[in-house]
Amino acid sequence: MASLCLLNEEGATTQRWELGERPLAVGRDNSSDIIVEDQTLSRRHFVIIRKAGEYLLNDLESQNGTFVDGHRVSVEPAKLRHDVCIAAGRTLFVFSQKNAAPSAAAA
Repeated sequence: MASLCLLNEEGATTQRWELGERPLAVGRDNSSDIIVEDQTLSRRHFVIIRKAGEYLLNDLESQNGTFVDGHRVSVEPAKLRHDVCIAAGRTLFVFSQKNAAPSAAAA
């Protein structure tokens, strides 16, 4: 199970969205799946998609860019991993992915 968490200025989670199979767009406009009140975000700033069991982030040609762990996302999508920080405008998110519990080792 994967989720996207919105962080406040102190770094605490204020909102959380579960990620599934369908793409999830983030921005400040009503056309986005996740709407964030941040005037430095584009109307549709970035999208997270699931492909071949992995989550990828695509910047939607936003004016201020999207950064994953400090690296700007350009033409190529960024592969997301557990506890990665996403910065868009003045807004911070964290991507979280819990893997299935490992099976018990044979005795």
